[in-house]
Amino acid sequence: MSKMPSISPFTLAALIMGIGIVGIPFGDTAGKMMLLRGDIDPLFIAWSRYGLGIILVWLAFAGRGFHFGLFRDWRMWMRSVFVTASIVLILNSIATEPLANAFAAFFVGPIFAYFGAALLLKEKITWFRTISLIVAFLGVLIVVRPGFGMSPGLGYALLGGLFYAAFLVSTRWLSDVASPRLLLITNMIMGTLMLTPWGIGHIPNMDFELSKLVLWSAAASAVGNMAIVLSSSLVDGSRIAPLIYMQLVYATLFGILFFGEYPDHWTWIGLAVLVTSGFASFFAQRR
Repeated sequence: MSKMPSISPFTLAALIMGIGIVGIPFGDTAGKMMLLRGDIDPLFIAWSRYGLGIILVWLAFAGRGFHFGLFRDWRMWMRSVFVTASIVLILNSIATEPLANAFAAFFVGPIFAYFGAALLLKEKITWFRTISLIVAFLGVLIVVRPGFGMSPGLGYALLGGLFYAAFLVSTRWLSDVASPRLLLITNMIMGTLMLTPWGIGHIPNMDFELSKLVLWSAAASAVGNMAIVLSSSLVDGSRIAPLIYMQLVYATLFGILFFGEYPDHWTWIGLAVLVTSGFASFFAQRR
């Protein structure tokens, strides 16, 4: 009897990463549905996502090896401020912008993080990766089209992407302080604590439909983030990081399916440039 072919760690990590890639925009789809009601504040969505996410992540990892001493490290709080700001800003963006446009603008984050890590952390850069990210940035510019009636919503997404870049760089900076799993749950706890005054102040009148959307948003985002953490524990995270650009495909798909948001031809071109750049970088890392 022949043996089943084994799956390489890289392939397994890529498959798990695929779950995370779907989960993040799927959670934001629920977030946009709540925002379209007109009576839901982005701060409440971010707060509820963090709070419920803690429960899911804690159960998944069984609270193994958690260190409360991490709360005494100012760098952990700074990192949490960066990602919390990025979440609130992207939620403000999708309130008025199509998911595809908001995600494309937000993707200045990985681009600036690459160069920021090289400058601040002295991480190695390669010509191919550098060129692919410059091409990706051109894709962002095609979607955003600064100076040609860029909307405030896209401005929120761009600013959120810059905060996300700071979060990514600080995550690499703290990689020897805590595991990706601990960084994830610590960030969720800190984010919940920081947002609680505003989250409580903006609790809406809950009904069955809204409760479903709150759970959908929190569960999809938590599963997505856990999948990304697990994938990075199997292989060097930089090898599969370019796959994150596939979020643009799912954001576009969910925007069409749930909101009838069909991108214009310039947005299609920009998205194609971004995704092609990500895949080129991914296959280069795989070799």
